[in-house]
Amino acid sequence: IGTVLYGGHHAQSFYLPGVAPKAFKSGDDVELKVNALTSIRSQFALEYYHLPFCKPTDGIEMKSENLGEFLKGDRIESSPYKVQMKVDMYCEQVCVTNLGPKLDDAAKAKKKKIKGSRNNIARSIRSRYHNNWIVDNLPAASKSEFRNSPDDVFSETDIKYSQGFPIGFVDRETTREFVNNHVNIELQYHAVAAEAGTYRIVGFTVEPFSIQH
Repeated sequence: IGTVLYGGHHAQSFYLPGVAPKAFKSGDDVELKVNALTSIRSQFALEYYHLPFCKPTDGIEMKSENLGEFLKGDRIESSPYKVQMKVDMYCEQVCVTNLGPKLDDAAKAKKKKIKGSRNNIARSIRSRYHNNWIVDNLPAASKSEFRNSPDDVFSETDIKYSQGFPIGFVDRETTREFVNNHVNIELQYHAVAAEAGTYRIVGFTVEPFSIQH
């Protein structure tokens, strides 16, 4: 199951040389594209739809915009996520999909050495593959909060940003894999001074989490 939450915030930022900014009006569609999955444990990227993620209802389209993206190994494609400028969305269901066979007992499966007992999603989670989403040429970043002193509940909380976000995680106690089937999408924007009523996106963050249904 994929669910998206969206929130927009006003921000100040700058643009990189050679990147043409795009202006949006309130309610305009903001295209969210997906790129190949990457891992710190593997040199091989995975095509996004190699895994059973939600697909666009009108079919998958290639979205590479220049030769450099192709030569770099990017495989940018369309996504089913619907985002609009300055329109907050809550608990929007994207799709319901089958992630693969469910194991009754991971230990028994390992003992019997059942071929293919762990599905592609689980293998990719253990290989620490990350999603790489794109909005208006900006790559997604994930953010996490942590305390300077973990044992001190009154210590200051800092925010750490990372490129992309994991497709899931392995629980330390049960060693089971969990897929991040929900995301909070946050776009930061600022108003265009020369064009009244228009806005430009200057930040794109995703907060993934897993919810059992």
